[in-house]
Amino acid sequence: SGGDLSIGAVTKGKNYRVMVNEAGQILLDPVVAIPERELWLWQNPEAIASVQRGIQQVAEGDLHDLGSFAQYAELEVEE
Repeated sequence: SGGDLSIGAVTKGKNYRVMVNEAGQILLDPVVAIPERELWLWQNPEAIASVQRGIQQVAEGDLHDLGSFAQYAELEVEE
């Protein structure tokens, strides 16, 4: 009917936090799911800044060949 809005197509494949205010109005706040094992990175300003610097360096072609890491292929890694 007039004035109604269907949000199905617009929101398909997206996640939202739904909030309702005292007037009964609904607010959809877009959110992105981050795997729990990666959450520490986004909560650590130094770590995320380092990752972002690395991405920028790659984009600028600032790469350094460190040689083969084959010697480490058989090492046991503790979880």
